[in-house]
Amino acid sequence: MADILQTKKKKIIIIGYGSMGKRYENYLSKKFTIDIYDKKKINKENFVNDLKLINNNNYYFAIISTPPIYHQKFCNLCVDGNLDFIVEKPLFIKKKGWEKILNKIKKKKLICNVAYPRRLGLAYNYIKNLIKIGKIGNLKIIKSNYSQDFRNLRKDYRKIYYSKKNQGGGIIFDALTHHINLMSFYGGTIDNIKKFETKLAYKDIKVNDTGIIIIEFKKNIIGLVFGNQFQKPNLDEIEFIGTKNNIIFNRIENKVFLINKRKKVIKCFQEKYEDMFNKQILNFLDCIKKRKKTSTTLIEEFHNLSKLK
Repeated sequence: MADILQTKKKKIIIIGYGSMGKRYENYLSKKFTIDIYDKKKINKENFVNDLKLINNNNYYFAIISTPPIYHQKFCNLCVDGNLDFIVEKPLFIKKKGWEKILNKIKKKKLICNVAYPRRLGLAYNYIKNLIKIGKIGNLKIIKSNYSQDFRNLRKDYRKIYYSKKNQGGGIIFDALTHHINLMSFYGGTIDNIKKFETKLAYKDIKVNDTGIIIIEFKKNIIGLVFGNQFQKPNLDEIEFIGTKNNIIFNRIENKVFLINKRKKVIKCFQEKYEDMFNKQILNFLDCIKKRKKTSTTLIEEFHNLSKLK
């Protein structure tokens, strides 16, 4: 009997059963017993139709993978239930009401993570160390291009949250906010953010497909993020411009380049996005166990998104 109790799986809950919710379920189902909640009834044995029992007595932690318009509601439920959680990105579209939640998280010392897995990637940390040891001199500009034809990735783009701006759809919140988080990993505290967005190609939905974000960091560093969601081929590249050299990471090729007078490959990686996603979950579990700070806290995400104008 004692052996059975020791091997019994802990129970968690996934709130929001879209593509990300299913991804979390696939990875976590071997380690945990999982309940699923979604606003639409799902034909699964582990589906629950209300969240009255969402607390740390019933669940080990929660995953919130709904569109961002619903994040505040479910984060607040978890906090009131003293439950640690991961919430998908971006944290919010509008910041009203979030400060109260953040104060409760701080008071209760809950472990809460915003899901930005790139910060745990091997290549991104390799580059961070190169910058730290002065390989490019002093970092001055971070420049990112994140462009692809989103319609090829999600054939149902007209029917999902992406087509609705109030649910976080469109280029800025669905894609480019990811790179605000990534750039702050290198540039530090953000002082100001400006954005421009427009629709150049999509005719069947109302959200914008092209955007530019300009970030001013307190360390006298500038960040530039560009993206569109109609071009071919897929491009995901970030460049670090220093006073001596530049570094470019091409995530599609998984290659890091050092540039001075010539461009040369200095490191190749095999890590895929799925590897970073899984690593993020393991990091979160370690943070729960040791009650330590997560890779992206809600307070940091609140500060960054609050600067987006």
